[in-house]
Amino acid sequence: MNTLELRWIRPVVAILCVQYFVVFLIGARVGFGYRVPFGEFAVTGVTIAGIGLSVAAVWQLFCLWREGEKNPARHIAARLPWSLAVGILLVACQFAVLNWAKVMIPPAVGFWADPALAELDSLIFGQDPWRISHQLFGQLTPLIDRVYAFWAPTNFAFLFFLLYLPACTKKAQALLAYFLIMACGTLGQYLGASAGPIFYGHLGLGDRFVDLPVSPWVEVARDYLWSNYLSNSGLVGAGISAMPSVHVAVALWIALGARALLPRLQIIAWAYFVIILVGSVHLGWHYAVDGLVSCALTLAAWKLAGAAPVLARRQAT
Repeated sequence: MNTLELRWIRPVVAILCVQYFVVFLIGARVGFGYRVPFGEFAVTGVTIAGIGLSVAAVWQLFCLWREGEKNPARHIAARLPWSLAVGILLVACQFAVLNWAKVMIPPAVGFWADPALAELDSLIFGQDPWRISHQLFGQLTPLIDRVYAFWAPTNFAFLFFLLYLPACTKKAQALLAYFLIMACGTLGQYLGASAGPIFYGHLGLGDRFVDLPVSPWVEVARDYLWSNYLSNSGLVGAGISAMPSVHVAVALWIALGARALLPRLQIIAWAYFVIILVGSVHLGWHYAVDGLVSCALTLAAWKLAGAAPVLARRQAT
């Protein structure tokens, strides 16, 4: 593993250590009254890392054979992208602590910000912005619903692509920015603890969003999250939080990463970001201000990652 790879791995490990420490303190405060599937995250991370390395090993063996190497197995260790395996494990650790943090929001601080965020939305747009969205894009609801439902696979696919790339400064910046976004997003979810329009009525806050159409994939995910909330469990993907929107933050991060590393395909990434940004409000998962705050957070993290001392010495990409 070369020096440039370590330039993003070391600060990411530090970020995760701080996250786990802070979240552990929150857990101690609320009495650890929930289950978080760390074992499942660990097994998943190790399994995906192993699969990724196995695929890379087969490809590198083929490349060595084509290059005329008589005993390719002797050189395979030096050709494997070990940072890929390390990165996958770090991502698994990140999602585990994010899952842990999210399920503790209700007992730690409660969903206090929903009424204020709904009113702020209405003040900015003159009405609840989901109504404007459905007037403009109502016929596109099935498409928006499906694209939004595939947020997690899209996120992981782009992460896998980045981790497999050869070491370069732009790759290091993108990965460091990702972990900064997720860490700061976790903190933001406590500062603006809210459940989102789709759960407004469930929380007994009134019928303000009773007319909001519920799409098929939204209904499935909503019921899963609400069931986990009522049972006080921390299963994979559990936890309810709206402010800031991690979905929007990561979608913008993908667009910025594509601009830096895949400029010819960035138009697709920007279109994806717009769909997620609009969809977060259109489908009822978020207030519009959640997305605006997420965009500011992502841009700040991207700039900070680029200016970080560990990446200051630019190398040829």
